[in-house]
Amino acid sequence: MKPASHLPAATAAQVPPISIDRSIGRLLHSSERAKTPLSAAPRRPSNREHILDAAESVVRAHGAAHLTLDAVAERAGVSKGGLLYHFKTKETLLQAMIDRHMHGVTERHAAALAKLPPGAGRELKAWAQVAIDNEKSVAQKRVGCSLIAAAANNPKLLEPFHRFQQWRLGIVRDAAAAGLPFERTSVASLALDGLALLELLQLSPYDTVQRRAILQDVLRLIDETVVAGIPQSLPCP
Repeated sequence: MKPASHLPAATAAQVPPISIDRSIGRLLHSSERAKTPLSAAPRRPSNREHILDAAESVVRAHGAAHLTLDAVAERAGVSKGGLLYHFKTKETLLQAMIDRHMHGVTERHAAALAKLPPGAGRELKAWAQVAIDNEKSVAQKRVGCSLIAAAANNPKLLEPFHRFQQWRLGIVRDAAAAGLPFERTSVASLALDGLALLELLQLSPYDTVQRRAILQDVLRLIDETVVAGIPQSLPCP
């Protein structure tokens, strides 16, 4: 897997932002936001990824509550011992699935970010674009919902979600440090989070047309926030 695209460096005046080391799952403080919150993991044996694919297939079909090592081994076509070589317990398997799911989200953000021109509010606009692009990702949303449900009763499994939200908050803080109104950037970020959560839980009341209109309005809000945050030139005397 190639490393995720770099995010813009923080300004010298900022408090060092929070990034996430994916391999050990800890919050780190760095002098720049040079990496996505889940840094790229070293190349793994393909069999490990095949097992994770099989685990996601089981979750999509039956939910995380019915995820067992035996079911995953059968779906992957490997022996129980071969699965245990990579994942000693169901918890370590779930942890790897959550890490991979969150890493996929940040990779999509990095890809959207790379297509946007430089400027304030760029990272928030990339999140809105990710939401627009994810309109039809029903299978991934089902996996995400099941993983959240599985993590709800296990604080250790919730840690990647907490780290992800800390990184998201860092984006809003960076925008505020660049001069954008903190409250308005927070409203845009919360709107995106709220829609994403409703869709993960399969509770969204919005149809496709309404969803697109909402996301376009969020983009307009971000643009208006950028304009509001630009110092206006004083009139000549």
